[in-house]
This record gives sequence, C-alpha cells and structure tokens, in this order.
Amino acid sequence: MTAAGFVDFLRRELAPTPGRGRATFRLTLACVIATIPILTHRIPHALIVMIVMYLITQEDTAATLVGSILAVAGVTVGLGAALLAWMVALDIAWLRIACFVGFVVAGLWLKRVLVVGALGSALGLPAALVMVLPDVAPIPPESLVEFVLWIWWCVTLGLAVNVGVQLLLAPGDPLTLLLRELDARLHAVENTVRELAGATELAPPPTGMSLDALATAGMSRPVALLKTASLTNARARQRHETLATTITLVDRLVTDAGALRLLYVFGLVFAADTGAYLAGRILGFDAIAAARLGHTVAAEVIEVHGALAKIDHAKVMRAAKLG
Repeated sequence: MTAAGFVDFLRRELAPTPGRGRATFRLTLACVIATIPILTHRIPHALIVMIVMYLITQEDTAATLVGSILAVAGVTVGLGAALLAWMVALDIAWLRIACFVGFVVAGLWLKRVLVVGALGSALGLPAALVMVLPDVAPIPPESLVEFVLWIWWCVTLGLAVNVGVQLLLAPGDPLTLLLRELDARLHAVENTVRELAGATELAPPPTGMSLDALATAGMSRPVALLKTASLTNARARQRHETLATTITLVDRLVTDAGALRLLYVFGLVFAADTGAYLAGRILGFDAIAAARLGHTVAAEVIEVHGALAKIDHAKVMRAAKLG
C-alpha cells in the first residue's frame, strides 16, 4: 500500500459517521463510571474493565445486552473450569499443557457449533490462558487463585456498567437499525439512477453511505443486525426468511447500480473517443491527430453527468493541439 493510499484509508475510516459521536460518548461515560469503584476499592487489573467494554459494545442495545450476558456466563464457567483443573494439574506441567490444549479445542468447537459462537470464545480462551499462569508468574497457589478471581470481577464489573449505560442511552432496537441500513442502500441506488439520468439536485449521501462504500461493505452488517433482531424480537423471528431475502435483493441492487454506473461511464467514454476519432478522420486529420482528438473529447465528457454533454470545441481543439 502506498503512502497516499494509507492516508486515504485513515481519512475514510476516521471520518465522522452517523451515530459515531453518540457511541463514543456512551463508551466514555461507561469508562468514567467504572473508574469510581476501581479507585475507591483499589481494584487491581483495572485495564481489563476498559478492554471488555470496548470489545463488547455494539450499536444496538440488544446485541450488547446478549453479548454481555453470554460473556459473563462464559467467563464464569471457563474460569471455574480452569480452577477445578488447577486442583489436579497445578503441580504437573504436562497435564497443564494437556488442559490448555483441551480448553482451546473445546472453545473452537463450541464457537463452530453454537448459534452464538462468541460464547465458545468466552468459555475456552480465558480458561486456556489461566492454565499458563503458573509458568508465567511463579507465585503461591493462593495468589494465583486471587488473581483469577480479580480477573473475573473486572470482567463482570466492566460488562455490567457498560450494559447499564447502553440500556439508558443507546438508541438501539436492532430491527429499526436494520430497516435504516436497507433504507440507506435504497437511497444510494436511487441517487445513482437519478445521477445517470442527468439529475443535478441530489442530496449528498452521509459519510460512509456512498454507493461504493455500501457495495464494498456488502451484507455483513445487515445480516448481523438480523441475527440479533431474531434473538430479541418475535416479529423479526416470524419474518426471518422474508427479511433475509430482502437483504439479499437490496445488496444485489447496490451491486447492480455500481455496475450500471461503471458501464455507463465506459460506454460514454468509448462513444466519445470513437466518435471524435471518426470526426477527425472525416475532417482530414491524420490517424495520430484524430486519436489525440478522441482522447481529449473523452477526457472532457468523463466528468459530465447525463446523456448530453456540452463540449467547448475551441478548448478541445487547443487541448488536442489541433488549433
């Protein structure tokens, strides 16, 4: 990637988008609220509180709530299983390694077979990491158990505070957000068709909602919102197949609109280039001069919207070095 491409990537990713400011405020407020018990009770490993808040926060409250509940349940079961394994394998290195491998495999397997795959990661990853603690930090068993309990409390505190803030302040119904995503894609398709038809009064799309950005993003976000909505909304569960079909059709509309615009531009440029070349040959120019004229006319019309392009003949002739 070139430096210019990297700068464009940063500009695109850091550009303000609808809802980003509110999401940042909610996450910052949750971190500030969690700081109060951390400082008053001198809770160690407080960074974990902030990390789990950042990892679990979603735009819709339903996904955040479900994710937080599953994360607390998974971490509780995983750390509890690791402590039970310590009772047998704490002093036996090869058995701890076997337990580490077992927890990793179990977590990956559960991630594949469960409907909510993140629960498998919440179960397997903390338990696997706990199994290597005696080798990383050779401290007394009592201190190791205390460390694991503090980790559990930090995860629970962070998720509980974050869920409270999100439920109070987040806009959040996933079904509403899904309909908003589909509406944005349909508006982008409409604007593209009107632009190709020659319309000039077009409302600029919100940042990150252009046709190119939506075509690149694909269906991942609407499908994720539908999955969350099906877990929390009875109406979404009843109409799951219809909504899934709608998401697929709207995504195809976005892709086809992008392809139509690309074909329109290529066709316009090809017609302008070929027509100007033939006109130059009819006027008596040699092949090189006529080709130069065709390229110049194509460069003039490529930025023109609509089927009719007004060309400044004198400007074109000067640019082609023909007059």
